[in-house]
Amino acid sequence: MRRTSPAAVSALVAAVLGWGCESELPEPGDDGGADEAAVEDSAADADGEADAEGDAEGDADPGDDGGEGVLDGDADVPPPCAPLATDYLPRESGSSTDDWPACISDDGTYHWIGTSIGTIARIASFEQIADLLWRRPTAPSAADFTDARVVYVDANGLDSRVQRREDLHYPEVPAADGACTDPGVPELYPDRCAGPARILPILNDAFAAGSTGADPLLNAARIEAALLWFLYLSPYKESYTCTTTPADCDSAWAYYTGGEDRAGGLGLSTYVPALNGETHDRIWDGLLAVRCWKNLDNETGVSTDTDLRDLARAQLDRAMLRAVALVVRDRLDAVAAAAADEARDAAWAFVQILGGVLDREATARDAAAAAVLRAELARADATAVDVPAAQAALDALFPCP
Repeated sequence: MRRTSPAAVSALVAAVLGWGCESELPEPGDDGGADEAAVEDSAADADGEADAEGDAEGDADPGDDGGEGVLDGDADVPPPCAPLATDYLPRESGSSTDDWPACISDDGTYHWIGTSIGTIARIASFEQIADLLWRRPTAPSAADFTDARVVYVDANGLDSRVQRREDLHYPEVPAADGACTDPGVPELYPDRCAGPARILPILNDAFAAGSTGADPLLNAARIEAALLWFLYLSPYKESYTCTTTPADCDSAWAYYTGGEDRAGGLGLSTYVPALNGETHDRIWDGLLAVRCWKNLDNETGVSTDTDLRDLARAQLDRAMLRAVALVVRDRLDAVAAAAADEARDAAWAFVQILGGVLDREATARDAAAAAVLRAELARADATAVDVPAAQAALDALFPCP
C-alpha cells in the first residue's frame, strides 16, 4: 500500500484551506428552468404505476447545494461546523432560534403525510440483501446471490425504482429528446439518467456474476455500493417531486431512515451514526426541514414556495454528501487494513463506485483537491492506492454536514 509522507499530506491539506463552512445556496426558485406546470406534469409515474411513493421524476435543481468548509489543522480533526443562517434547527429549542415559522416538525419528530409509505418495504429489501451478501461472516454463495436478486426484483421494489431514478443535481433531459425511461436516452444523458445508465448496469452485472460463484466478495461490494448510491440520490429526488406529490416527502424521509426514528435507522442510516453522530442528526434536521416546508406550503396539494423548498433540500443534501464521504473514508480504511487480496479488492471496488458519486460536488468546491481524489479513485490496483492522500482530500472537501 503506497503511503503519503506527513509533509505531503500537510501540503494537500494546505492546498484546500480558505473555505468557510457556509456555501452558496441555490438561487431562490432555481429549478433548472421549470415552472410549476412542468413540475406538476412530472408527477405521474413513468410507467403509469400508482403507489404510496408516487415515484415521479422532477426537474433539475442544478444549484450548488454543497456546504464548503474550512479544514482547521490536522485532517483527522474536523473543524467546528456551524449551521447556515438559513437552516432549520429543530434540535435547538424546537426551532425557536432559527428564522423558520412554527411548523409540524418543531417537535423533532417526522409526521407522516400519507397513511402508508411504500419506500419502507424497499429499505426492508435492502436489509434482506445486506444480510444475504455482505453483512455476514463468510463470503456469499452463488445461491445467496440468486436469492438476493429475487428480493431486488420484487414487484414495486428496488429494481423498479433504480430503472428510472434520475440524479436531479444534473440538468433535465431536453423535452425534445424524451425521458430517461425512453430507449437510448440514458446513454445520451448518463449523469441525469443515473439509475438506468450508471447504477443498473453495475447491479445487473454483479448479480449475474455472483450467481455463477465468481468473486463473491467483490460482487457483493459492488452491489452494496450501487444500492447506497441509489439511496443517496433518492431523498433529493423525492423532496423535489413532493412539490406536487405530497407523499413523496414521506418517501424522502423513508429512503434514509427506513421508517425508523432518529435513534434507530435502516438502509443508509445504519452506516452513518457510528461514523459521525452529528452528520446523522444533520440529515434528520434536513429531512424535518423538508417536512416543515411542506407543512407550511399546502401540505395536501401543490406547493408554490420554491425558495423555502430549495433551502430545505440544500440543507439535506449537504448532510447527505458528508455522509457519503464518511462511508467512503471508512471503506478506505478497509482497503488499507485488508490482509487478503479478495477483501482488499472488494473494499476498493466499493470505494471506486461510491467515491465517484462525490466527484461532481468535489469539483464544484475545489477542483485541485477533487483532482487528487479522482486520481486515486482511478487506480486499477488497490495496492497502489495512496489511502492517506485520498482520505485527506475527502476530509478537506467534505468536512461539514
